[in-house]
Amino acid sequence: MGEGSKRRRISSTKDKAGKAETKPKYSSWSWSWSWSDLPDQLLGFILGKLSLVDIIHCCAVCSSWRSTAQSHCTQSASTTPWLMLPGDEKDDSTTRCFFNLAENKVYKMKNAFEGFGEDAWCVGSSHGWLVILDDEAIPHLFNPFSRVRIQLPSIPNEFLSPNIDRDYFVRYLRKIFIAKAVLLADPSRSNNFGVVVICGSLSRLAFCKKGDTTWTELAVRPLNTYQQYVEYSDIICHDNQVYVLASDASVEVWDFRSAFPTKIMSIDKPSTLQKAVGNSSFVHNLSPKFYLVKTSADFLFIKRFIGDFVNAQGLVVDEDYVLYNSEICPYRTKLFYVYRLNFRQKTWEQVESLNDQVVFLGGNQSISLSSHDLLECIPDSVYFTDDRWDEMDVDDSYGGHDIGFFNLDDQSIKPYYHLNLARIDPPPFWITPNLSMVKD
Repeated sequence: MGEGSKRRRISSTKDKAGKAETKPKYSSWSWSWSWSDLPDQLLGFILGKLSLVDIIHCCAVCSSWRSTAQSHCTQSASTTPWLMLPGDEKDDSTTRCFFNLAENKVYKMKNAFEGFGEDAWCVGSSHGWLVILDDEAIPHLFNPFSRVRIQLPSIPNEFLSPNIDRDYFVRYLRKIFIAKAVLLADPSRSNNFGVVVICGSLSRLAFCKKGDTTWTELAVRPLNTYQQYVEYSDIICHDNQVYVLASDASVEVWDFRSAFPTKIMSIDKPSTLQKAVGNSSFVHNLSPKFYLVKTSADFLFIKRFIGDFVNAQGLVVDEDYVLYNSEICPYRTKLFYVYRLNFRQKTWEQVESLNDQVVFLGGNQSISLSSHDLLECIPDSVYFTDDRWDEMDVDDSYGGHDIGFFNLDDQSIKPYYHLNLARIDPPPFWITPNLSMVKD
C-alpha cells in the first residue's frame, strides 16, 4: 500500500453510512494563556472605558492588573470628589455609601470601616485618604478604596486639660477635639507624608510625620492686642507648606521642608473685610465658618454664614420663635462670601465670581477644580458638606444634614444629593478616590 493511502487512513475514518469524517490535526505542543498576560497598553485602553468602580474590581484580578489600574487612575481618572455617607442599614457601622457626582449614582462598600470599632469618626480628608479616630480615639490614616490603613500616634495626654482624664476624653471629647486634619503629602506617592491638625480648646496646631512616635506641638494661637482669644479656623497644605487661617482672617504660613517646621510668613488681620449681610436681626442669628482654599491661581478666604435656626419656609428665626412654636428648626447654610489674597499687599480682596472654578468645602481639605473637568458640576459654585460637628450631640433630631451647593452668580442654594433624613450620622465627607497603595 502506498504512503498516500496510509496518510489518508490516518487522517480519516468512516461513519456507519460509509462517509469519511475528517478529524482535526493537533500539534504536539499546547499554548496556555492568562488574563495577567494582557499587554499593559491594551489593558490601559480597556480601563479608559470603565467606571472607577469597575476599575476597583479589576484591581482584584491579579497584581499586574492592580499595578496598571492604579497607574491609570493616577494619570487619567476623573478627579471629581465623591461624597462619603453612612451605610443605609441600621446598626451597620462598618458599611459606607459613596455618592459619585459624575454618575449621579451611589455605591455601597460593605465592611469598609471594619476594625475601627462601632463609632469611627472622620476628622479629615486629603489625597484620597481619611483621618479616622477609632472608638478609643486612636488616629489612623485610611484609604477606603484600597483598604490600606496606617496607625498614627495617640493624642498625647499633655494636649488635654489637666482636669480631663483619658476615659472622659474618649467618651465625651473624641468627636470635637480635632477641628481639622490634613495630610502633608499623599502616602501613595511620598515617603515624607505626615498629618497636621487643629485641635483642643486652645486651638493648638500640632503635627506628626512618618516614623514619629508622638505628636509635636507647633503653635498655640495667642491672644490678640485686645486680649481676646482668636482660634485657628482652617488649614491646607500646598507644596510642603501649611497655610493656617484664623477666625479674624489672619494667615500663618509654615514651611515643612526642614527638619522642624518654621513659620515663614504672617498675614495680619485685614482692616476691612466685613460686607453688609442684611438686616441686623438676620445677622444676629447667623454663625460664620471660615475656609482657606488654593485654586490654580489664587488663595481664597471663604466665609460661610449658617442660620442657627431655620424654619420649614427657609427663614432664619431666633430661639424665641423655636420655643414659642415648638417647631424643630435645624441650622442651615444661607450665604457665602469669597475673598482673594493679595500677597503683595497682604490683604483680602472680595471677589464676586469664581469664574470656572468649583470649590468643595467641609471637613475635607478644601479643594478647587475647574468646571471644564467636572461637567456634572455647576461652575462658579461652592459644594459644601456639614462640618458643624459640635452640634451632632446637641439634638438627636438633626445633624450632618446641611449639604448643598451655593452658586455665586444667582446667590442660590440647591441640593446636589437628596437624602430623606434629617440626621446623617456620621456626617458626610468629600473624598477624592485614590486606588494607590502606600509608597515603599
